[in-house]
Amino acid sequence: MPVANALSFPDCLPAGYDHLPSEPTFDPARHLALEHPTKRVSLADLGYAEAEIAACPSDLGITAPFRVLSDEGAACLLEVARQLAPFAISLERIERMVRGGTYRSRFLRDLCQSPEVNAFMSEVFGAPLLPHTIPHQLGHLNFNPTQVGRNVDKWHTDTLRIDYVMFVTDPRAVQGGEFQYFQGTKHEMKALAEAGQPIPPDRMVSPALPGPGYAVLQQGNMVVHRAKGLREAAERITMVNGYVPAEIGFPDFTRYDQLYLADPHHVVTEEYARHVSWMGREMLTHRIDNPAFTDDRLREAERFEQLAHLFAEAAGQIRNAGAAREEHFGDGE
Repeated sequence: MPVANALSFPDCLPAGYDHLPSEPTFDPARHLALEHPTKRVSLADLGYAEAEIAACPSDLGITAPFRVLSDEGAACLLEVARQLAPFAISLERIERMVRGGTYRSRFLRDLCQSPEVNAFMSEVFGAPLLPHTIPHQLGHLNFNPTQVGRNVDKWHTDTLRIDYVMFVTDPRAVQGGEFQYFQGTKHEMKALAEAGQPIPPDRMVSPALPGPGYAVLQQGNMVVHRAKGLREAAERITMVNGYVPAEIGFPDFTRYDQLYLADPHHVVTEEYARHVSWMGREMLTHRIDNPAFTDDRLREAERFEQLAHLFAEAAGQIRNAGAAREEHFGDGE
């Protein structure tokens, strides 16, 4: 498969966004403390079939918790998250979240696009990764709801393939608020939701995160997960950072219709169009730069069909957005 070059972060701010007036400067030497996870849960462990796994860039389902930030790095990210909190929006699935924070915070942008973190996550994932080409998929922040007991996020799969979920606040300092994943496939979860059946408690896994700056890496479009509500009033913040496979022959799971529900329309449309154009450019550049001089007409036809499908699918999503509803599996209890 062709290996893509990273897409640069936009060099201008969208209308309605301004940089934070004062914030820390990201320094990987001081703010990172990268440690490998001790365990990997594979897609096969979750119950996926060989054909489904073969269509994925890695066999990883989700990792055990591992450290990303130093104590100083975690403190700086918490400071930034608190400054971004006034920009929170509310949707059916998540009551308080901040997206597009990388346009406002240089610290968040540099952390989410850190070459050191990208190389580390690629190693953990088992395949080369690039920071997500849609800035609103970088550094997504989830804040605790205003109502105690309400889940931070419902059971769902992500509209991106790969992401890590990291606690910004200390998970040990609150009652509840656990990150959980479903020990099973998204097909099984869909069947349970459609039948109105509760999720068996022994299939809800709650990894114990040792503190702020610790994360799990997952193939988010394959792993069903959620964030539970707090049992007592407290501050709970997590960050979700997205990646794309560097090998761009895999199907794209970006859902413009879902992003359109959450993000400013003038921003999400440009981000999605840029993301799809980047994929097409990288596929064409690889083809141009690697002449084969063969008469494999079927292969050449398939390449153009793949490109045509990529652009036609994107055009359809853009044209038809606005009628969709948020997709999730509910609270499951």
